[in-house]
Amino acid sequence: MPELNEHVLEEAGDRGRTLLVSDLIGLVELYEQSDRPGADPERVVTYAEALAEEGARIDAGSVPSAIEERLTDATSWVGDDVLYTVGDGRVSTFPQRWHEQLEGENDIRGYLKVILDDVGESEEAFDEGGAGTGVPRSLLFGVTAALGELNPTEAKAQIQALRDEGVLTEDADQHPNARVAFAGQQR
Repeated sequence: MPELNEHVLEEAGDRGRTLLVSDLIGLVELYEQSDRPGADPERVVTYAEALAEEGARIDAGSVPSAIEERLTDATSWVGDDVLYTVGDGRVSTFPQRWHEQLEGENDIRGYLKVILDDVGESEEAFDEGGAGTGVPRSLLFGVTAALGELNPTEAKAQIQALRDEGVLTEDADQHPNARVAFAGQQR
């Protein structure tokens, strides 16, 4: 098995008590780029064991059951408190549909279109973000970094440029996790 990624260990360790199994899976997805979607649950357990050895408050033995409790076979978004099966026994914080349609995407508009087409009424689809419709910035940045080729800095720059062009809008209330939508779709 390959060496553990220091970025995963460092960020997971920094979260301390607030580290959730979905957070750990998200970090593995982000930093261990693979030719297959998601993360191998056994690899996630290996990270949990390493974190526990370093003194983190994590029960590595409970990770498999924590994954199993949150796992869904849904191929579309059903919420951010679940984990999605994405084939080959792998799990993800994002649904299979997003993996299939967004792999390698480098245009923020492609992400918005796929996500908004998938969730339908986005006002109720996400537990985070400001009021109104659209995709919360933090979720959008997570998807672009894990599934595509845009880091958060590049995604922010594209959003700003497309806002300036009138293509995208964000929450008017300046929420720190504002929702991003196509102009004319946000309420």
